[in-house]
Amino acid sequence: MKRVTPKQYAIALYESIKDSEGTELNQRIRNFLELIRKRKNMKSLNKIYKHFVAVYQEREQVLQAEVTASRDLGSKVKSEIIHWLNESTGRTATLTELIDPTILGGVIVKFGDTVWDASLKNSLKKLQNSFNK
Repeated sequence: MKRVTPKQYAIALYESIKDSEGTELNQRIRNFLELIRKRKNMKSLNKIYKHFVAVYQEREQVLQAEVTASRDLGSKVKSEIIHWLNESTGRTATLTELIDPTILGGVIVKFGDTVWDASLKNSLKKLQNSFNK
């Protein structure tokens, strides 16, 4: 029997459950887990899960973003960041907020392979580098 990769399992799971809900959804997930158990692939569940999240976000046009700030941003600023991400990417953004007092102020927004660093710490570092040239 040909070995199925975690990504192939994730795609199959997504396709199986994308239009399901309620008891049908539960049954399909149970069937999937039973298949994984029978094929002795339980050790791959973590990788399957990671691939499933990526497949889900791609197919459903969901963008997972992370914003780091020196303090809590408040709901208005978070909404503005989400709106900016939605507009600039054409996807539906979800935001995870991290607090890091060492950035001093401003924000760092990460999504996909993009990092947008508008922190005070980064600005001060750039200023310092310009003086050192």
